[in-house]
Amino acid sequence: MNPSIAEARKELRAIAIIALPIIVAQLLQMGMGVADTLMAGRINALALSAVALGAAMWFFVVIAGLGLMLALTPIISHHVGANNHPLIREELRQGVWMALGLSVFQMLSLLAMSLLMPWLGIAPEIVTETRQYLVWIAWSLPLTCLYLVPRFLNESMGHTMPMLWTQLLMLPVNVLGNYLLMFGNFGFPEMGASGAALSTGVAQTCGCLALYVYTLRAPRYAKYHLRQRITRPDWAHIATLVRLGIPISISMAMEAGLFTATALLMGRFGVATVAGHQIAINIASITFMIPLGISIALTVRVSQALGAGEPLTARYRGRLGIALCTAFMMVSALFMALFGEQLAGLYTPNANVIALAAQFLVYAAVFQVVDGMQVGAMGVLRGYKDTKVPMLVTVFGYWVVGMGLSLTLGVFGPMGPAGLWAGLVGGLAVAAVILNVRFWRLTRGVGPG
Repeated sequence: MNPSIAEARKELRAIAIIALPIIVAQLLQMGMGVADTLMAGRINALALSAVALGAAMWFFVVIAGLGLMLALTPIISHHVGANNHPLIREELRQGVWMALGLSVFQMLSLLAMSLLMPWLGIAPEIVTETRQYLVWIAWSLPLTCLYLVPRFLNESMGHTMPMLWTQLLMLPVNVLGNYLLMFGNFGFPEMGASGAALSTGVAQTCGCLALYVYTLRAPRYAKYHLRQRITRPDWAHIATLVRLGIPISISMAMEAGLFTATALLMGRFGVATVAGHQIAINIASITFMIPLGISIALTVRVSQALGAGEPLTARYRGRLGIALCTAFMMVSALFMALFGEQLAGLYTPNANVIALAAQFLVYAAVFQVVDGMQVGAMGVLRGYKDTKVPMLVTVFGYWVVGMGLSLTLGVFGPMGPAGLWAGLVGGLAVAAVILNVRFWRLTRGVGPG
């Protein structure tokens, strides 16, 4: 066998071992949101609206926090590559302190968002119900943040199956909690949308406790002495984590914000347009889980190579991983372009909505390819601990180019809803090109080729 082919196969297998459990775990996490939505829809429109709005706010806060905590992955992966056991243990300890501090900020953010709702013109009855939802889920934010610390430690070790098993535990807990608390079955109080919030919090708590028990007791981690007495907060150490994590957090918030803003702008064009947009975005979100999982694996593999003092290996892994993300999304794009109407038909029998969704899926097909390129490059650059420049790129690409095109072509221009999708494609394309150029320039002086 050609040595280069054998090397590629070996690396692709290593990426798959890390990425596949993450992909399945992320799909299971999405399943929790789907369950909440479906079960709220069986109560009434008010409950469904409260779950949709409350979950969107909670998700935005969690995503921003996830970005900050993601700083642990490249740092711990570097220590793994360098075989530095004491620092791996210390990252776990300081990560716990950072998670607790972050959760306080997140709860205050949720409070602020709930107070702002009336100023956005949201109906008073929805405001009241959504605030109740937020109250019943806010308490779980410390557990949600704490869960990320052992998660990223396990991922940094290239050991991602625990996250899959954890999500397999959380999904049925969430569904059972919904059944008991939303509808008041078996003597439990009938809480409606608030029941969905409480059951989500209970599921997050179960997942957090289960992952800590596994991580602290797993024989494979015995040599790291993770169960030693926790140290006090090291503010200089935490500051290093925060400096690396804030740009990641901003980047993720910018992307989530762009999609949220686009969904809101779609509301200008009527119910059918919003429904078609939601179908297209949902399909694109499902397929995006695969390159996202690969991207996380790339951060780990590249960081480990750099920690081991192997820059050539790091560059090779980065190039191969970005090509893998792009190749998968090209296949996904072709499928969407060819079978858009059939895919949309799985969601609704409404012919008008199907036609609109199929039109949007053509844009989504192009969107898929550039999104694969950008998420792959983003994962690689995080492996290099390069987060500030990618943050600036995403702000420019998503909000200057993307939202600028959306407003010019869709809101004030002739394209309407299609113009909003053109803006998404344009913004992601610019970000993808610049991030890939950034990676190539960063590694240009590393050996031949």
